[in-house]
Amino acid sequence: MFSLMANCFNWQKRWREPARKVTLVMVGLDNAGKTATVRGIQGDNPQDVAPTVGFSKVDLKQGKFEVTIFDLGGGKRIRGIWKNYYSESHGVVFVVDSSDVQRIQETRETMAEVLQHPRIAGKPVLVLANKQDQEGALAEADIIENLSLEKLVNENKCLCQIEPCSAVLGCGKKVDKSIKKGLNWLLNNIAKDYEAITERVQKDTAEQRAQEDQDKKERAERVRQIREERDRQEREEAEREGGQIPEEEPDDENIPSPFQPISNVVSENDDKEEERRRQREPQEARTDSQMTDADREEEEDEDEPGDPRQTPESASSAKTGEPDKKKKMRKLQLKRKHRVEPLRTEDGPAESTTPPPPPVGWATPKASRLPKLEPLGDSRHSELFKALPPLANRPRPNGDAHGVIF
Repeated sequence: MFSLMANCFNWQKRWREPARKVTLVMVGLDNAGKTATVRGIQGDNPQDVAPTVGFSKVDLKQGKFEVTIFDLGGGKRIRGIWKNYYSESHGVVFVVDSSDVQRIQETRETMAEVLQHPRIAGKPVLVLANKQDQEGALAEADIIENLSLEKLVNENKCLCQIEPCSAVLGCGKKVDKSIKKGLNWLLNNIAKDYEAITERVQKDTAEQRAQEDQDKKERAERVRQIREERDRQEREEAEREGGQIPEEEPDDENIPSPFQPISNVVSENDDKEEERRRQREPQEARTDSQMTDADREEEEDEDEPGDPRQTPESASSAKTGEPDKKKKMRKLQLKRKHRVEPLRTEDGPAESTTPPPPPVGWATPKASRLPKLEPLGDSRHSELFKALPPLANRPRPNGDAHGVIF
């Protein structure tokens, strides 16, 4: 009874515990079956898998663990990025192509390089001897011997488990039992020392980020020195040749970022528009004052008696005096630029009353182009047409008019 209650309390305690986040890295040579293994665990079809270029990230729920698997490419040119993911990993899954005997030496060297890394040593390692369904695949004991697995594990103090499997035999719940068994072993060993491994992961991640920042600063400093040296050489060459000294290019740090919030851009545009409007107001005021002075001068010119363009109305208003002054002022409100001066026809050339001849074009043929017509009565071919003699009425032998004399 007491044992049943204890089991119930333990089960309830485990059920209330939050899911633990675990990160795994899956490495191995190219064409070893890493992506097919991940797809099989995830529940996708492991057949017809393309080679991984770079890496792929897979998130899945495995029991009480939230597992993140980094499937890293196994090509020679891609293996250099593996070390960037070691600091975040709680464990390692190393996939071996057990049917490729010719590359077993390369596999051993790669595994030794991975296990000897300071950020991997001491973490649990799962070795999957894949492609056991193919002919000529090495057995579990042969793989341990060829890879010197016991020696590597003991030197780097890593917990290790090897599982012969075939990733293409099933997926999801029908995945190979060896893969499922090996994954459960790896997660259980991580759970036993989860706090220590998590603390180590956090520490390694912080160190790696600090190292990356330091490398970035050093790289920027090297680039700056190279640029300054190049600019100095260009100035010296320009001074020796007597040419123009090239201007210095602005540094990347001083260049403003083109990506800004839209509110900042709108406020800057509004400020610029307000500044342009303020600058435009004095100019418009000066222009209006100049136009007012010009209109005043024009009005004075119109008031002079010797103006040849003086209208009869202005002359009569000058005679009448004060009563017509208001009328004159109302008319002078119309600016000169709005007036239309009448045309002086006496200054221009006299217009001819005869209309111009119609244009001759393609639609108007000339008279000289038409052929001459001959009279119908006087024909040159009249001699060819002569009058024919009258037809004789010849009697027919069997006709009704036989023997009749005409």
